[in-house]
Amino acid sequence: MLSLSKILFTALIVVVVWQGFKLFTRKNQVSGQEQPKQTAHDKKAKQQKQEAVAHDLEKCPKCGVYHAEGSAHVCEG
Repeated sequence: MLSLSKILFTALIVVVVWQGFKLFTRKNQVSGQEQPKQTAHDKKAKQQKQEAVAHDLEKCPKCGVYHAEGSAHVCEG
């Protein structure tokens, strides 16, 4: 005869096996090419390494558009 405890125990076993299978397949899907998940510490370190580069701008005498100094600029008009 099925009792409530047997049903709950069977459901618990099914959930544990299902979660274990998901964990096992997820572990096998991760390849060496994929990047690991970044932590907050990794993100801060990465942001500190990336320094913004400032360029001096100069104004085009013909059209008045500002562009980076020394870069090619073609006026349209």
